[in-house]
Amino acid sequence: MAILSNIVQKSQSTSFLEMAFQLIFLIFIFVLVIFLAYYATRFIAGAKMKNMTKNNMKILETISIGFHHIHIIQVNKQYFLISSSKEGIRMLSEIDGENLEINNNEPSLPFEKQLKQYMNNIKTKDKKGGKYEK
Repeated sequence: MAILSNIVQKSQSTSFLEMAFQLIFLIFIFVLVIFLAYYATRFIAGAKMKNMTKNNMKILETISIGFHHIHIIQVNKQYFLISSSKEGIRMLSEIDGENLEINNNEPSLPFEKQLKQYMNNIKTKDKKGGKYEK
């Protein structure tokens, strides 16, 4: 009982100014943690993207069929058709590279710009039937 009464007395003796400083300090710590998490995520994503870009292997094209994905990959001068799913990765066949139409262009817009464009499309709905503008 004595411990409980000491806690109650201490909580009643804290002034409004002390509580305001504690609140400001906690908000500052929260913002700092969010800021550090954001930049740590960006750093890790940048390092991961740097590791994924190699000169000898490229994924040229991917198509999704349900939970399965079919990829055309290039390893040096050879081309392979593979499938991937949660069960694993399987090589379907080797492809003759002469008949492939290879588009070496990178994506036209970075992800941030694509996201902004998508958000703008949502904001500017067409008046007819709620369809989105393209």
